Amino acid sequence: MRYFLSGLGALAALAFPAAADDLGEPAPTLLQAGDVVKVARIPDGIFLRVENDPDDTIWQRLPEYRVQVLPAPSVHVSVDLRINYDDPGHDVFLQLARTSERFYVRMRWRDDSRDDATTLDRFQDAAAVQFSLGDDMTSYMMGSGPEEAVNIWYWPADGGDVQDLAAGGFGSTTRLPDGAVTGAALYDEARSGGSEWVVVMSRPIAVSGEHQVSFEQQQVPAAFAVWQGSDGQRDGFKHVSDGWILLDLEEG
Repeated sequence: MRYFLSGLGALAALAFPAAADDLGEPAPTLLQAGDVVKVARIPDGIFLRVENDPDDTIWQRLPEYRVQVLPAPSVHVSVDLRINYDDPGHDVFLQLARTSERFYVRMRWRDDSRDDATTLDRFQDAAAVQFSLGDDMTSYMMGSGPEEAVNIWYWPADGGDVQDLAAGGFGSTTRLPDGAVTGAALYDEARSGGSEWVVVMSRPIAVSGEHQVSFEQQQVPAAFAVWQGSDGQRDGFKHVSDGWILLDLEEG
């Protein structure tokens, strides 16, 4: 298990490898299953210009990490027919932060095609962050049953609301009626290394309904996923991180 510090004052303490990411910048530290990351604390009195602003200057002051996402393991024969097991995957870059009132996840990844609509033969881009409602023994593939469920925040590129979901295994995904998750996105075509999506999702720290993850605990297991619409990805056909990253929410 590796432990990573985070915060407004921790940026200089991070050792970044010399390799460059696929957007032409120095690659942030690679997170692997089981790693523990301290969630950055944004001091009270410092605010984003607009809630969930993906281009706010605050993100330039917070540490960024990366996870590799690979084709999701098949959970149904219909998905298995679509998976290219030679797909090398790609990186998703992450920032994790909280204030005293709100928790934020910022994700960005290279995508040279903007797919923001679903039609008969086209699919939209999307992203999700998944939280275990138990511990890291819960399956990161949609939970381990009703008693070991997960909470999922799902962002669709069509501009619709971020969906607050719960799942306890394949085919059980349910939209929560009291979902308080919001989000915003930017498709940045000005990057020197290629276009990218930048997505911010957030929720109040306080839980407002059943099956919502609590951020008032020491650690929360999290996993990440993206869907590339131009590759026909949808539902279980997606790229996912391998296993849980442990988010350290403890004060100090």
